[in-house]
Amino acid sequence: MKLNTKFANKSSKAQSLIEYALILAMVTVIAVVALQLLGQNMSNTLKQSAETINTGADDVQRKACESFGGTWTSGGGEGEAGTCDLSGTSSGG
Repeated sequence: MKLNTKFANKSSKAQSLIEYALILAMVTVIAVVALQLLGQNMSNTLKQSAETINTGADDVQRKACESFGGTWTSGGGEGEAGTCDLSGTSSGG
C-alpha cells in the first residue's frame, strides 16, 4: 500500500509541473501577442509626442528671437533647426 501511495504522489507532482508549464506557456503567448498589437500604437504615440515637443521648442525659439527684435527663419526640412538673425538689432551697453 505504501508503494502505491508513493507512486501516486510522484505522478501528482509531475502533473502539477506540467500544468504550471502549460500556464507559463499560455501567459507567454498572450504577452507576445499583446506586445505585437500594442507595439505599433506605442511607436506611433512616441513619434507624435516627439514631433509635438519639437514643434513646441521651435515655437519657443521663434518667440524668443522675435522678442529680441530678431528675424526668425524656419528650418528647411524635418528635424532642421531654424535660425535667428539679430544683426539688425542694436546691443545696448
